[in-house]
Amino acid sequence: MQVRTVAAIMMWFVVALLILNRFVLNSGWIWLISVALMIMAVIVYFIPRMRK
Repeated sequence: MQVRTVAAIMMWFVVALLILNRFVLNSGWIWLISVALMIMAVIVYFIPRMRK
């Protein structure tokens, strides 16, 4: 898999978690996990550009 594909999949997972948290769970932990995953996805997306 390419790095950008992994980052895109992580972002879709974050969106799904946030939607699930908004309407079903209402948990602060899910929100924190979503923010952490979003930061990781952005870092994974931009790592190949930083190496050049």
